[in-house]
Amino acid sequence: MDIPILKDITVIIAVATISLLICSRLKVPGILGYLITGLLVGPNGLRLVSETENVNTMADIGVVLLLFTIGLEFSLRQLVALKRSAIGGGILQVTLTTAIFAAACAIFGFHTGQAVFYGLILTLSSTAIVLKLLMERGEVEAPFGRITTSVLIFQDIAVIPIMLIIPMLVPGGSASLADIGISLGKALAVVIILFAAARFMVPRLLLQVTKTRSRELFLFSIVLICMIVAFITNKAGLSLALGAFLAGMVVSETGYGYQALGNVVPFKDVFTGFFFVSVGMLINVEIIISNPIIVILAALFIIIVKTSVAGMVINLLGYPLNTSLRTGLSLAQVGEFSFILAATGKTIGIIDGEEQSTFIAISVITMAATPFLIQYSSKISEAAGKLPLPASVIKGYFHTASNNIKPVKDHMIIVGYGLAGKNLAKAAENAGISYNIIEMNPQTVRNESAKGTPIFYGDASQEEVLEHARVKDARAVVVSGADNATTKNIVETVHRINPSIAVVARTRFVLNAAPLKELGATDVIVEEVESSVALLSCVLKHYYIPAEDIDKQEAEIRQIEPSAVKRRSRDRAASLGIKGVAVETVTVPVGSPVSGKTLRDLDVRYRYNVNVIAMRTGGNLKVSPGSGERLNDRDELLVTGRQADINIFAGIFVQSTKQKA
Repeated sequence: MDIPILKDITVIIAVATISLLICSRLKVPGILGYLITGLLVGPNGLRLVSETENVNTMADIGVVLLLFTIGLEFSLRQLVALKRSAIGGGILQVTLTTAIFAAACAIFGFHTGQAVFYGLILTLSSTAIVLKLLMERGEVEAPFGRITTSVLIFQDIAVIPIMLIIPMLVPGGSASLADIGISLGKALAVVIILFAAARFMVPRLLLQVTKTRSRELFLFSIVLICMIVAFITNKAGLSLALGAFLAGMVVSETGYGYQALGNVVPFKDVFTGFFFVSVGMLINVEIIISNPIIVILAALFIIIVKTSVAGMVINLLGYPLNTSLRTGLSLAQVGEFSFILAATGKTIGIIDGEEQSTFIAISVITMAATPFLIQYSSKISEAAGKLPLPASVIKGYFHTASNNIKPVKDHMIIVGYGLAGKNLAKAAENAGISYNIIEMNPQTVRNESAKGTPIFYGDASQEEVLEHARVKDARAVVVSGADNATTKNIVETVHRINPSIAVVARTRFVLNAAPLKELGATDVIVEEVESSVALLSCVLKHYYIPAEDIDKQEAEIRQIEPSAVKRRSRDRAASLGIKGVAVETVTVPVGSPVSGKTLRDLDVRYRYNVNVIAMRTGGNLKVSPGSGERLNDRDELLVTGRQADINIFAGIFVQSTKQKA
């Protein structure tokens, strides 16, 4: 028996597999692979697929599952936590971008309904592409990454009213503002009912389901909830796609969202792939070939407008040019929701098939440019920072100095006040070490400044910010919470201002460590390495492996990249092989009374029972220094002896500094 759809599915999967492999090698988003697949196998390409209606049916299922999974990943708590950039920035970005694109379309002769329609669908960016790229680059937690994520979340929510408004834009339609108000009221009522159910009914149902420990029952329950919610929204006159999104939000709020996501994702990936393949089938190459300049100029116009508007909005919220421009570049493409809305617009008659194909062709170009825009966003923002712009634009409107910053010396500068930064500050306070904090979150700066914390707002890659933190008088700088590109800029700037300062940088991957060392980082803490060391240590303890053997295993792991990762051991005597003997580095603090004295004056060997085996002074390394060697500020002494004696010897530098202060 001949089954045409089976042949079509086989062809699509085969071509998609090859396309995805090529995209993976070229490091471009997989969505482009699906679009290329649709172009190749569709009616505008090689015409390898005959049953396009069946493909469109699977694409509709893909849309439902895509919106359902986006709803599962949505978090009201995350939106509230980022309310300033998500709500404030999101509203301004969506409103201004829609207005600009609608005005541009009106100028080019589109009627009012079409102009507003294009403005609405062009304002949305690609959550799937951007978040995937940010996660791969380890920049989700970077300042611009957090802001970009929050704006994307708001855009996902904005799809709800956009879906309701689009039917009102049909040429010659009789819809009025009252009709729009009624539709929005219905949507609001449905949302309230669904979230009431999510709070009181669905959690109890899923609790009983999970008690059975049946994966199949859990999956069917999730699908049932999705179908019921979609049915309710459909009966209320709303779209099936909107119902799927709301269903995902309902499950997300129950606390079972991640489990549901794990069960649905495999199906979502397959059917979403068919959706983008179906979109690719609509790409008309003849349109691009016949109007290449118009298509490319339109794509560039979209990228420039979206980058400028989003960047300006984030800058107006008080963030510096570096953060705002990188956010704008990340949001410069057209999103996957726009394809769904464009298909809706064609179905109800706002645009025709040729206009939809032109829109898709332009959108694909903006998507293809996204990886490169994000990759080079740091260099672009750095170049923009050299333009003669007002200080409030370059530094941000919250760059004013905190009154809590004091003229200290030999202190620690902490860049980033996340969990790691807070722990560092607490440890420094307990040890009697002065510190200044540089933070990019205005709200955190306000809250901590009110508590008297020595913190101020600023971009630590800028010289003025580091000078305000008194980097020339500091002993160490710790970069604890920045993305790799920003960390490199900070390390390079710090090393240029003060070559003798100790710079400790945190990075995610081993590959990033060597470049940081070359730029001047004294030590690089690699999360990839340290997490594996922690896992190893915890596991081996359960097998009662001696601590010394665990130390050796840790040392071997840290030797993966000896030029980049500083190897540490809880017991430094292991490096000498003599139990009870330790090796430490002691730095002469700035302004210490010890400065100017010789090793003979200190009587190091007989008074403190330690030996100085090497010292670094003025950039020069001296092995086995003589007793006449004179100590200077920031000199480093490599001493050996018993740990207790070394601690006493190191204490005289701190005591001397405190007494002088």
